[in-house]
Amino acid sequence: MTAAPASPAPDDARRIEEFSLNASGAFQSLVYDGWLLGYRPGPTKRLRCVNPFYASSLPVAAKIAYCVQFYRNVGLPPLFRLLPFSQPPGLDRELDRAGWTRFEPTLVQTVEFALLQTLAVPAHTVEIVAVPEWVDATAALLDVSDDNRPRLRERAQSYPLPQAGALARREGEVVAGGLVKLESDAAGLFALTTAPAMRGQGYGRAVVAALLAEARRQGARRAYLQVTASNTAATTLYAHFGFATAYDYWYRGLTDLR
Repeated sequence: MTAAPASPAPDDARRIEEFSLNASGAFQSLVYDGWLLGYRPGPTKRLRCVNPFYASSLPVAAKIAYCVQFYRNVGLPPLFRLLPFSQPPGLDRELDRAGWTRFEPTLVQTVEFALLQTLAVPAHTVEIVAVPEWVDATAALLDVSDDNRPRLRERAQSYPLPQAGALARREGEVVAGGLVKLESDAAGLFALTTAPAMRGQGYGRAVVAALLAEARRQGARRAYLQVTASNTAATTLYAHFGFATAYDYWYRGLTDLR
């Protein structure tokens, strides 16, 4: 097991955030005085919230009010995603005082490949495939509707940066999968999923190992992922590979409609 990495400087952590948002593909957002207002509908909250990354110049209360109205106009609940380096520095306190509820703390974990021990041969065979093929193969596993599948396939086909999918099968059925998306020297792991009945049997570990090996083959020097803080099974799995928490983030919302 490798030692936990030192906390990244805000600029480096912010760069990881940029990698992650770029990796999401087709990121619909407006730039508002250093804040990114994401408005892509769907289950991924970080793509439909305020990401207050950069220096802010307008009065905070006025900006918050603008954001509330913006999300109401586009038919989405107003949400903020707060990080240790959110701008301005007192934004989280301001939202707390205004009654915005904090929820869903999430860990951003990283590992440097130079510190990564040689990956063991996975217990299960894992295929590395093109992402459009991965979208179709994992539709049942991820509960993707037939209506949404063409849109996701088109997004995968138009994605401009290197990417790959991983599939683990049992008796021909896909039981685990994940994605790796690369930018600069960093590889992000996304959509890591194992069928509930197959958990604890090494499929998830095999998928992570295969994705890290593919990232290393394509020249990445480090990897990152995001995991809900309460998901102890996942954090235990990632710790096996040397992943450790670099920083965290959390959401704030006005109601339970998130």
